[in-house]
Amino acid sequence: MFKFKDLKNSATLVSIVFSFFFTGPAFAADPVKNSRRPAPFVGKDLQDHTCRGARIPFGPFDYRDRQKFQGELFITEEYHLTPEILNLQQATTTAAINDIQYTLMAWPNHPQALYAAYEYRLKRNRGEFSRGINAPSPVECHLQRAIKFSPNDPVPYMILGMLMHEFKHYDTALKSYRKANALLPNDVITLYNMGLTLVALERYEEAVVVAQEVYSTDFPLPGLRNKLANAGHWGKPNANDSKETSEDVRDQLTEIEQSEAPLQNGDADLAVIR
Repeated sequence: MFKFKDLKNSATLVSIVFSFFFTGPAFAADPVKNSRRPAPFVGKDLQDHTCRGARIPFGPFDYRDRQKFQGELFITEEYHLTPEILNLQQATTTAAINDIQYTLMAWPNHPQALYAAYEYRLKRNRGEFSRGINAPSPVECHLQRAIKFSPNDPVPYMILGMLMHEFKHYDTALKSYRKANALLPNDVITLYNMGLTLVALERYEEAVVVAQEVYSTDFPLPGLRNKLANAGHWGKPNANDSKETSEDVRDQLTEIEQSEAPLQNGDADLAVIR
């Protein structure tokens, strides 16, 4: 579940976090038990450096198989993925990013940890964290590792698309969204993000087709529609859309929880969904 908060303007790129909660009993963790397949780092970061990362004697576990490893997941989240850590506040003994990195080493495709690493990447790029607090592996490396490890999981592709859009690598973002949509067809959030990327690429006819599908579901965010309108490809932009409050949107989405305030970086129109 997730919800909206503080949508600051009408042109909104939706960022996604999937919040999954462990509800089963905790079992004693066995560090030897793992997914029985490797999880190497692959690809390059945004500075064209080869992706590298540390190894730990725990995991790797596939988050989609978490029911098989309930004890391991409980221990990881209990000590390395607390609400404070997910919100990038201080951890028990180290900077929060270190616990997030540990979680991703053990669970390469853990959705909350991947999203927290994404948030850290954006905030650090904006100078909100000391340059002395450096993530051993940037989130784009963890996302590529997650995709290699669990190629049928749509979540890493979704978050990679968001990251690439943020840093204006629109072609790569579009490829990521298309892959996510192939794995999770007709997901309206993915389609909305894809539409905004198509607008950024000035592929308006394709963006209109996507927007029609998005708004046929009564999707409340006006950003895609207004961007198309401003480009002359969709009616007139509605000035009232940009004044929508978080209360208005929350009322329309009964199954969506309120999110953190929008994160802004390369695209000034980002809003976070958690």
